[in-house]
Amino acid sequence: MKILDFTYFQIFLGVISALVLFLYAIDNLSNELQSLASEKFRTVLSKVVKNKYAGALVGIVATAITQSSTVVIVTVMTLVNTGVISFTNSLGVMLGSHIGTTLTAQLALVNSAAIASILIIIGFVLELLGKKFRYVSKPIFFLGLILFSLHLVSLSIEPLRENPEIMQLFSHLSNPILAYFASAIFTIIVQSSSVSTGMIVILASGGMVPIEVAIPMILGANMGTSFTALILSLKLNLYARRAGIANFLVNFLGTLLFMIFLNPFTSLMTSIATGAGQQVALAHLLFNLFSAVIFLLLLKPFEKLIVKIVKGQEEEILFETKYIDGDQSKNLQSRIKDIKKELAYSIESTIKIYQKAVSAFYNTNKLTLMEIHKLETLNDFLDDEITKAIISLSKFKLSEKDAQRTVALVKISNTIEQLGDLGKDFSQIFERVHDLGIEEKDVNIEKLVDIHNRLMELFRIIEKAILGATEQELMDIKLKEEEIYTLIREEFDIHVNKLQKDDRYNGGPFVDAISIIELSVSKVRDIRKLLLKQEREYPKH
Repeated sequence: MKILDFTYFQIFLGVISALVLFLYAIDNLSNELQSLASEKFRTVLSKVVKNKYAGALVGIVATAITQSSTVVIVTVMTLVNTGVISFTNSLGVMLGSHIGTTLTAQLALVNSAAIASILIIIGFVLELLGKKFRYVSKPIFFLGLILFSLHLVSLSIEPLRENPEIMQLFSHLSNPILAYFASAIFTIIVQSSSVSTGMIVILASGGMVPIEVAIPMILGANMGTSFTALILSLKLNLYARRAGIANFLVNFLGTLLFMIFLNPFTSLMTSIATGAGQQVALAHLLFNLFSAVIFLLLLKPFEKLIVKIVKGQEEEILFETKYIDGDQSKNLQSRIKDIKKELAYSIESTIKIYQKAVSAFYNTNKLTLMEIHKLETLNDFLDDEITKAIISLSKFKLSEKDAQRTVALVKISNTIEQLGDLGKDFSQIFERVHDLGIEEKDVNIEKLVDIHNRLMELFRIIEKAILGATEQELMDIKLKEEEIYTLIREEFDIHVNKLQKDDRYNGGPFVDAISIIELSVSKVRDIRKLLLKQEREYPKH
């Protein structure tokens, strides 16, 4: 075959440019749809996917629309990594995405030139109509572009269908295992099973690839698409890594099973559908449908298997309220009680920030710093949700006591959020200690840990006080505050003496850390004063 023949060069350029256009359209469609995923959308999503079947439906629809299971799965892993959805709830979405990705193979069978042209024109016209229609114009335009690029691929390879030299070239893929791995590698390179499956269906429809080869290639494309997500997951937290491994195992185990029973599966496809293109597209659909259904039914044991494979003790931090549930049927007092419990929960999160901050002195790593950042962001989230819940109380006719109480609760929530910020600042001090190579003796970590532990005890006491405390119990908290203030003053005096006597002493980080603890105690004092004022003005008895 004259590879350098101008005709073949034109065909090569046509196919490559059509594939580039296809990838461009998919990438832009995915970006447009992801930009529509607002915070409210993510909140709704986290609730919907708690049901595995609803999660699977979300995965099907999202992948069918974006035309990329990789984008959906990577997005899901990112949401797991950031705590928007749990690892458990992510499994249903990922399994659903495997079904959704089969749409491309079906589209490749359609003579899409007319449909593509209409969608492109509609998208373009809507874009001209202004911002009001821009949210739908681009997705419509890029969906049309996807169909148009598939049509271009089909047109580009048309001259090769009757070429004996090309048929001989594809005959080298007659070995199913070779076809499987060749397709998997190609999919890894282009990072899109949509490209691979679309091409395979088109080649099979044109008679260039026999069904016995095309089906292993379809299976290989499914295997290859899981590598991108798997590699990305290795950089994320424990639960996102588990999600990446789970997605990989679904494809690995599924394709392994179908390769073992390849001959009967191929015979089934040829008996059900007519035409190689329809048979390959159907094989793609049935494989993903079968895999998704089986793993959905066996989700609990599958999840346990993943946990055993990817071991770890890392805490899963989820961005969701623990007690505020939005139940509109609850009365005023029940809602206030839930808000107080949520405030106590945010104190627990704050305690974890400070504890991890101290652990960063002994072992500063990206994972610990990432957990601190996530916990601090969780505090911000809880503050927002608590504030919303308090504002919603305005629909009740509030007494003077309840009105004053809601104001105090808002202030307490804001103060706890500020404590979380201070905890993050606390960790950054130890990060600087390691970066600058400051000696351990200058940090005086033993004394810092002692004062830090007293602060944690103070946090736990104020956590209980938020749920309910007498005037005397609140006054006793003041004694704990004074104890820590006294220790801090003593340490400041020692620091000043060291500065005067030792010109090599570098106590800056210690002073910074002590100062943050002092500010933290002041924040606790502010909360105590708010609680004390409420108790004195509106005593329970």
